[in-house]
Formats: sequence, C-alpha cells, structure tokens
Amino acid sequence: MKEMIKKYKGTLICSVLVMLAGILVGFTMAQSIWINVFFVVTDCILVTIIFYDNRNRQQSSKVIGMVIWIIPVTTLIYNGMARLISMDADSENLFMAVTYFGTGLLFMIIGNYLPKVKQNNTIGIRVVWTLQDEENWSATHRFSGKLWVASGVLCMLCGLFGESIAALVLYIVSIMAAAIVSILYSYLFYKKKMAAGEKLKIQYNKKTIV
Repeated sequence: MKEMIKKYKGTLICSVLVMLAGILVGFTMAQSIWINVFFVVTDCILVTIIFYDNRNRQQSSKVIGMVIWIIPVTTLIYNGMARLISMDADSENLFMAVTYFGTGLLFMIIGNYLPKVKQNNTIGIRVVWTLQDEENWSATHRFSGKLWVASGVLCMLCGLFGESIAALVLYIVSIMAAAIVSILYSYLFYKKKMAAGEKLKIQYNKKTIV
C-alpha cells in the first residue's frame, strides 16, 4: 500500500485540493455539510480499498487515476450546483441538466477506460465469471466499454429534454441496462465456454500476489 501511495502521491494531492475547493464553495450552506462529510469518507474508503488490493500494482495508471478523481470532481460539481441554486438560479432545470450531462460524461469516461482495466478485485465488472477467467474478464470489459459509452450518450441526449418524464425513464433504463447487460454478457460468455469444453484461464495466482 505504501508503494501505491508513493507512486500516486501527486495525483492524490491534486485530487484532495480539488475536493477542498468544492467543499469551500459550499462551506457556508448548511445543507452541504453532511453530503461533503459523505464525500470525504467515501473517497478515503475508495482509495484505501484500491491501494490495498495488491493486484492493482499492475493496473494501468490511467485507470487508477480515473478512480481517484471521481469523488473529488463530483464534490466540486455538486457544491458548485448547490451554490448556483442558493443564488436563485432555475434550480429544477439546472439540477436535471447537470444530472443528465454529468452522468453521461461519467459513463463515457468509464466506458473508455473499461477495456484497459486488468483483472483485479476492486475495479471493473467484478462478478464470479470475470474474476475466475481472464478471457471472460477481457471480453466482458471490451463489450461493456462500448455499452457504457452508448449509455453515456443516451444520458446526455436526455438532458436536451429536461423536464420530460420520457427522458427521465430513458435515463434510468440506460443506466440499469449498462450494468445488467454487462453482467449478462459475462454469464453468457461463461456458459458458451463451458459448453465448448474450454478451460478457465486465471491471470493471477498466490505467487504473483505480494
């Protein structure tokens, strides 16, 4: 874990500064206090889990960096939006626009990085079929990358129809589909491989874990 902290020291410092900037933006608003506490605690837990997993020592630095930045950027966006609302901006339309476009952008970024994620216990589509087979992991994450980008595009399109109920339904369905279809694809890949009598390929073993 110390090795990971040393390796990503610069990224951690920058992300903490961004999070602090977000907290300062919403510092005077009572409604933002507890959500900011939640952001800080969640970020600490997330980073600890990622750095504690020894398999992530071989993980792409871009993937680790993306995960480290998710909570700090979310904190900044949330507090910025809360501040605008407190200044009597059109709160409902603003909230929906930020939600749709923010989620869409996040899904597109994650989708772009999913194919680059190496097999591990903390990041990615972590179901029994991907964790026990390297080929299943790679195939599932290549497929899911495209699916999550498509879901992100749909979320952004929903932002063009702010108050529409249909847009809200499509937004929810696209998010659920991205997760459910990814897991279903992994299961079907596993069943197809078992039917063909192929062996599972485990990338990591006890000897590779320090």
